[in-house]
Amino acid sequence: MSKKAMSSVVVSVSVVIFTALIAASNYLVQFHVNDFFTYGAIIYPFTFLLADILAERYYKDEVLKVVRIGIFCAFIPSMFLAEFRIALASVSAFFFAQQADVYVFYYLKSKFPKLWWLRTVGSTAISQLIDTMIFFHIAFLFVMPWHNVLMLVLGDYLIKFLLGLLNAPFFYLFAIRLQKFLGVLR
Repeated sequence: MSKKAMSSVVVSVSVVIFTALIAASNYLVQFHVNDFFTYGAIIYPFTFLLADILAERYYKDEVLKVVRIGIFCAFIPSMFLAEFRIALASVSAFFFAQQADVYVFYYLKSKFPKLWWLRTVGSTAISQLIDTMIFFHIAFLFVMPWHNVLMLVLGDYLIKFLLGLLNAPFFYLFAIRLQKFLGVLR
């Protein structure tokens, strides 16, 4: 299926979803499930799923535009829902990781066009590692002992990675199957 231009409705809805997911994650990251991960790790992977679904259908520049607007829009509510260091860490991590996700996704798609699962799982795994490293080092490095930060990095990344794997069927459903079905209807 060929790429098409993103409508203003798709941009607006995607930005709202990004903003809500990021703000919720920034609030929930303050609450630890245990010593290894936070509740924010459960919500945040859905931002990567959304970016990948958009990347499957639309042009890279348009997806990057949505990601960047989402970053900007999420910062203000995050300031009210989380401490400044959490909001700053989140926006910084999101800025680099989501863009990495988009670039890696398009790279993998160009090299392995038939392996839909590789582009979503591979781009998410790489970008969430970047995200996790940036976020936890900015948010918690000088607030708690380094060993605790490292445990949170490992635990959160493991949860994010597993959720990224579990998101693959949703990617297939919404980005591959539904697009093919909608293409038949046009």
